[in-house]
Amino acid sequence: MLLTRKSCWAALLLLIGCQSYDRSANLTLTNRTNKPVYYWVTCDSSYQDLEMKSEYLLKPNQTVKPYLLYGPEGNGPEKNSWINAINRADDSALHVFYYYIDFKKNRDHRDSVYPLIIRRFDYKVDTLSKMNWRLEYQ
Repeated sequence: MLLTRKSCWAALLLLIGCQSYDRSANLTLTNRTNKPVYYWVTCDSSYQDLEMKSEYLLKPNQTVKPYLLYGPEGNGPEKNSWINAINRADDSALHVFYYYIDFKKNRDHRDSVYPLIIRRFDYKVDTLSKMNWRLEYQ
């Protein structure tokens, strides 16, 4: 019984103290192309953590409200944790990556290597505010 109680407390502390998921900025991404793309929203300008998972898929004309995964960088003078996290980033920008595999560019259809197309867009807080936190991929 004591081991179970300790395990519960440890799990609770990990859930509370590490990272949070936040959609408070009401950021929306819309895909205005005719092809599905994946997206990644981060305060880091690197794309090393990109994943092709179904939860990051943005179908044509679909709109999603991604969350910001943040830790202590979401704390600060602003009420909005997104603004705090963006302003504390190395370049004070939110980076949105759109990426997809271009199956049409492969001229040799016997080859299984296709190019991964990655486009990065950088947004400062004032730009996001002017756009009402609504971003379109075209």
